[in-house]
Amino acid sequence: MKKIVFFLILTAGLLFSSCVTTASKNKKTYSVFMTDTKKVNLLPPSCTEKNINVMQMFTGSFFSKDSKSVNMIACTESTEKKISIVMLNELGIEMVSVLYSDEELSLKSSFLPDTVRPEYIIMDIQNIYYKSELLSGLYKDSGLSFSVKKDNNIETRLVMDGNTIIENIEKKDGEIILHNYLRGYTYRLTEIADE
Repeated sequence: MKKIVFFLILTAGLLFSSCVTTASKNKKTYSVFMTDTKKVNLLPPSCTEKNINVMQMFTGSFFSKDSKSVNMIACTESTEKKISIVMLNELGIEMVSVLYSDEELSLKSSFLPDTVRPEYIIMDIQNIYYKSELLSGLYKDSGLSFSVKKDNNIETRLVMDGNTIIENIEKKDGEIILHNYLRGYTYRLTEIADE
């Protein structure tokens, strides 16, 4: 029994240290204001729970009366070294392209305003797909909290500042719903099945 516990602790330590080591190799550290005063750093792509290769229907809107819904196809791919997101309109024309690696963070878009920074897009990806134990420590270091609750087939991820919910993410079979209450937007990602 002691050997199994030691092995599990050693394995968790190696996984955590490999992610932390990768983060320290970044030439530039990117960060995001999760509140108006609290910054959180981006972790490297190697910190995802698993590699991602998914095509999803993206439906998003802002929490305003005159807000219109936006629909696009989002193609997200991640490896140990990079995360790339390409968003296409209904005609298949590229509207948004984001690339994040140890060497680069870039955003190209004919759709988004110039004020949108790629760090914020990657932060949402991080909150959705990254290892929860790493995110918990990261947010704690910034004076915030990150928690995960699993109930049946639904995983709920919360980013909080004290008792105030900043971001709420629900992940269930083939669907992700994200609400960012501080910045006033929401979106749904629905997996598109291979045919």
